[in-house]
Amino acid sequence: MKKYILALGVCCMAGAMPLFAQESNSELTEAQRELQGYMDEGLVKFKSDNDKFSFRVGGRVAIDGAHYIDDYTDRGSGAKFSAARIRIISKIGSKVDMKLDVDFASKNWLKDAYLRWHTNKNGFLRVGNFAEPFSAENIQSTMDYPFINKSATVAALGTGRAIGVSYRYYHKYFWAEGGVFSQKFSNPTEVVKGGDMGYALSARLLGRVSGDDWAFHAGGSVNYGRPDANGFTNGSDDYNRTVTLSSNLESCVDNTKFLNATINNVKTGLKFGAEVMASYKKVYVKGEWLHADYVRERDWDYNFTSSLGTLLSTMFPTLSAYQGLMGVDQNAKFYGYTVEAGFMILGKNYRYNSVDALMNRPKGKSLEVVARFNHTDLNDIMAGHMFYGGKFYSSTLHQSFGVADQSVIGGKADTFTLGVNYYVTDNIVARLNYSYQKLNQEYTKEFMLDKNLHSIQARVAFEF
Repeated sequence: MKKYILALGVCCMAGAMPLFAQESNSELTEAQRELQGYMDEGLVKFKSDNDKFSFRVGGRVAIDGAHYIDDYTDRGSGAKFSAARIRIISKIGSKVDMKLDVDFASKNWLKDAYLRWHTNKNGFLRVGNFAEPFSAENIQSTMDYPFINKSATVAALGTGRAIGVSYRYYHKYFWAEGGVFSQKFSNPTEVVKGGDMGYALSARLLGRVSGDDWAFHAGGSVNYGRPDANGFTNGSDDYNRTVTLSSNLESCVDNTKFLNATINNVKTGLKFGAEVMASYKKVYVKGEWLHADYVRERDWDYNFTSSLGTLLSTMFPTLSAYQGLMGVDQNAKFYGYTVEAGFMILGKNYRYNSVDALMNRPKGKSLEVVARFNHTDLNDIMAGHMFYGGKFYSSTLHQSFGVADQSVIGGKADTFTLGVNYYVTDNIVARLNYSYQKLNQEYTKEFMLDKNLHSIQARVAFEF
């Protein structure tokens, strides 16, 4: 899959090369005007005499501090750099621009690295490494997001960035982006496991209306894909694909994964969601719901052959009998939802970004209060089954043979967050968040005593 995406990207760049040197009297698109304004504010920049070529060197720094009030598990309060980025943005001719964003404070240091071709006044083609079009919260920049951390639902079920190609169309009444993606960039020191890489098809679709001081949009997202293989098992990479869903409960310093679900034998995954967002002058509200459904498939021939010669095979000597004992493969399903709102105490009205279909970051000398409720459920427990020793069994017979069912125990949490944001200038912001998490991990030995967690977190961030 990766080689096909790379080939498509090369073709896109090759097709765009003649545009680099062309003169054009056409007006800039809305996306180009937005980028031009950002580049004009840069401290380190270059522009050619004919205004066809330009680039800007900039950066972003975010410093976080956190104090945790723990229940049972001890979390480490402290401070850290959550971002230390250097970025290069360049305009190449009248239709093409690019972005390279590297974060020295992150293990996965490559963030955005893409080429963008503006095909018409309302759309562009993009190829490289960038956020998959799935969920408003998932794709919103951390510098612009009104809370210090993304919700537990997006941390667990979001897609993040990946190598791919997509097309975006942003009309006054309609917004859509869809693309195909492959490998997620990882630390180059990590060991490559081997086997085929996964792929994903992602899309976000919205209908919208807006006026001078108000905006409304509603729509949804979908993501269908296959995870990376974990090498080869019994000569095959088809049955060993694993997905891990986890969240540190909106913590900016400590990274304890209080919610953690592992799904084995994943064949394909389908994520989908719905979102609605509205703003009126100094108030905005937003709601999102995400659902994930994973199809599982075990290697029945290999598993049955491995059971031969054991006590299990004497009672279940045929493949059909063995499958009857183990039960059919069950899909694993998880969900979460978020409701948030903001009010501008000082500053101008909220503004809707029609290119990204998100709320713009408030301007300098603005004071904002925000609130959010999030529910995340990473449990998928088969109804009516018995719990023993950290696993679920469909009967005492299955428990005696140690044959657990396919229940997944990842935990549940409700989180309430209140925040105050002060935008010192257009590019400097100070944030203060208080969060309360009501955790339900009754089936996991590690966190079953943790019920009520509190945190006070602060961030100072700036970009240039």
